[in-house]
Amino acid sequence: MSRQVVVTGLGAVTAYGLGRKIFWDGIKSGEPAIRAIDWAGWEQAPIQVLARVKETVPENESRSLFWAREALREALEMSQPGRDGGLAGAIGWPGPEEEGEDPLAKLASETGIGGPRLESLAACAASTQIIGEAFRMIREGETDWMAAGGADGRAHPGGLMGYDRLGALVRGFRDRPEQACQPFGRERTGFVVGEGAGFLVLEEKERAKKRGAKILAEIRGAAEGCDGWRVTDPREDAQEAVACVEACLRDAGIRPEDVDSVVAHGTGTPANDRAEARMLAQVFGEKQPRLNAPKALMGHLSMACGAVESVLAVQSLAEDFLPSTVGPFWQADPECPVRMVQGKGEKGVRVVLKPSFGFGGQNACLLFHRA
Repeated sequence: MSRQVVVTGLGAVTAYGLGRKIFWDGIKSGEPAIRAIDWAGWEQAPIQVLARVKETVPENESRSLFWAREALREALEMSQPGRDGGLAGAIGWPGPEEEGEDPLAKLASETGIGGPRLESLAACAASTQIIGEAFRMIREGETDWMAAGGADGRAHPGGLMGYDRLGALVRGFRDRPEQACQPFGRERTGFVVGEGAGFLVLEEKERAKKRGAKILAEIRGAAEGCDGWRVTDPREDAQEAVACVEACLRDAGIRPEDVDSVVAHGTGTPANDRAEARMLAQVFGEKQPRLNAPKALMGHLSMACGAVESVLAVQSLAEDFLPSTVGPFWQADPECPVRMVQGKGEKGVRVVLKPSFGFGGQNACLLFHRA
């Protein structure tokens, strides 16, 4: 059995605030949600910028779980799929002084979703991977719908110090946080920690049509892989990333030349962006699709980044608009010859690729198509 799978619900929490509209409007504005850290005693710390959700979290509750609940609720309210589906998630672990619990079990209990549950911990590719797993379950007839996504809340001192010890973070930029993260740019030096959540409701197409659901986009393909190169750095020749993306295209039945847009992983780290640019060059050749890199505006959401960036991909298809995510200060790097969207953004969005590349060589990719 092979069925078509569509997206009927979206939910998002980012440093812009709660809700997919606030997120989409923030990205379209080009104004970053990255801010100078205002914690006491951090004025002279190496790490000076952050993209943290401002809304208050109940005492002792996990920030990751709280954001997951908000994004999941929004996606379910938008779709209204019923209770006979499943739940797939990549939820970050609790931070300091936060209570630990099984987040998917708690979310399933709260929402009444009683079907299959899937979880991924595949680093920064986790939520992209789990959306792909949910897509395959629906396509193969194991369930009719799934809510799939991720959440992560590492915007705390421990999270920042951990990433900084790995040499992955931007240092400085307290007086110009909007320039801190520059994916694929000549001046890039690392990523900015962000936090939040994203969830999508995936549904079998005929079921969605029969019940009159609004179809936002179709998901056509998914793939994942692992290069096992190093703990942090990606494989330098990008061969496993190429294999993952090409497998996704084959799964979707889409030729490389038909992909017009990419919502890039684009962390802003020198090695990752260089490897991703090499992957794009090998897969697409001279006909490069245009791309944006939303971590420049919302920070790196760790296990949740692929889910939130998938919300952006679907929204871009639904509104036929791919926003720019870089400012006028951004300068192209000859080592990363990508076709970055600049200015106000571009129309003509029909096929969007969403790759993710995590620590440990974790790779995942999704292919979204206009409905």
